[in-house]
Amino acid sequence: MPASAGVLVIDVRQVAFGDSSFLNALIRLRNTRTLALQGPLPHQLHRMLELTGALPLFDIRDTTDHTA
Repeated sequence: MPASAGVLVIDVRQVAFGDSSFLNALIRLRNTRTLALQGPLPHQLHRMLELTGALPLFDIRDTTDHTA
């Protein structure tokens, strides 16, 4: 039995543009393995995921330090 792969983490912090092809690639990857997006998400990417209803599909790992 093959060993299962770990979580694939995609760093999207510097994504300047993402279109439907980018979203399609993310969803296809998500459907084949455990996937997380390393954030914080750029505004344009967050908006696209939100408008398409895809935002809840992804585990967002926000690296913003919330401590002062």
